[in-house]
Amino acid sequence: MRGIIRFTALTAALIMLCSTACAAPEKFLGCLQEVHKVDSSYSDVTNANGSVVRTWSVKTAREDVDLELSDLVQDYVDDMGQDLPKAANKADGNSRLDVEIRYQRTGTSWMSFMVQARKAYHREIVDQQITTRVYDMENGRRITIADLFPSDSDAWDYIGNRVWDAVTTYFQDETPDPDKLAELCEPDSLAEMDFMLMGMSLVLYIPAASFYPEHHTLMKVVIMYSDIRDWMNEDAKDQTDNLSYYKTVALTFDDGPARINTTRVLNTLLKHGAVATFFVIGNRVSSFQDLVQREHDAGNSVASHNWHHGDVRKSSASALRAMPEKVNKVFQEAIGLDSPYDRVPYGLYVQMIDAKVGWSYIQWSIDTLDWEGKSVTTIVNTVRSEIKDGDIILCHDIKDNTADAAGMFIDVLVEHGYMFLTVDELFAKDGVQLEPDTVYYRCTEGDTSRK
Repeated sequence: MRGIIRFTALTAALIMLCSTACAAPEKFLGCLQEVHKVDSSYSDVTNANGSVVRTWSVKTAREDVDLELSDLVQDYVDDMGQDLPKAANKADGNSRLDVEIRYQRTGTSWMSFMVQARKAYHREIVDQQITTRVYDMENGRRITIADLFPSDSDAWDYIGNRVWDAVTTYFQDETPDPDKLAELCEPDSLAEMDFMLMGMSLVLYIPAASFYPEHHTLMKVVIMYSDIRDWMNEDAKDQTDNLSYYKTVALTFDDGPARINTTRVLNTLLKHGAVATFFVIGNRVSSFQDLVQREHDAGNSVASHNWHHGDVRKSSASALRAMPEKVNKVFQEAIGLDSPYDRVPYGLYVQMIDAKVGWSYIQWSIDTLDWEGKSVTTIVNTVRSEIKDGDIILCHDIKDNTADAAGMFIDVLVEHGYMFLTVDELFAKDGVQLEPDTVYYRCTEGDTSRK
């Protein structure tokens, strides 16, 4: 009975929020549009040798889209799932293929999907392949990059330069083939690249193995809409004008990775079509490299939560200044990138700034208190009662209740007209550039101060 009461209260709150949101200004969408609704689920098949194939499926507003995505999933299962080896008989042994369908809403009717096939053996990702699709969900029309910009636009040169810069930024100790990279940056190749339209950014995806053999993460080329809007066709401008349609929020997770609970959080984000920012502890990255790769490859941002979860007041200034090099070393090994910014354990950024460590420091404006072991209902009610446009929500992906709570408040906020952004997107939407040795709590019309 108690569970029924909790569910009823949350449902009533969601209906109340949606009703309130629909009374908002005309261009603000308020409630989730019918064409943007998605039901996502997965099923597992265990083979005779113990290997596992997990496939995700979606039910959208369009059956033709569902069928095409389902066919892509099956193609990957047929291609990559037939030769899975037997896993060793040990605790960290596994042999599996995960074929997931990621999705992202934008504008009033466009949606991006990624079918992502990841083969893993003993927790190591040994192969990864992707296919993306973008559709207008009102009529089923497929959208390509060529539909975003005129053929003679300077956008193609700009995007080509951004692709070059991104690819050469990954894996700093290795050098990509310059001729192959130059070919990729040609307009004809760019027009065929896999991409998604995220909340505030066009993101192009390139399998790292294309340029860096033995690396099976994805390389992301993130281009903020504000940098390319002037070149866009009118439909693209309208369908990426998300600040006119949505409020924004950045969901963040600290203290991971952790095998069970981080996996549950990642599945929750996948199911609900949301992205987040993971602040990972440096000395845990090597032990959970596959999870850090998955966080990055799923469109999330990954950043530092210091090398260990200690009190920085007990460390010398020289030890703190040495921390970025240690953190970046394991980040390079896992995803090929340095940490873009930091969140200090316990929020003790003053000591880091005094030591001139040089990171930007991301705080938060809503503390869910999930770290205290609060109930799912309490966490959801905290977010629902405190949320404001531009907030940063603090959660912890090592806690048992966090994944369930996040799934529930994501639904509540989406119905209330919120779009989930990475920390990078949240600040970029207002043109805020993160500066070294500076602290940020939120981003509301350029205001980054404590609420």
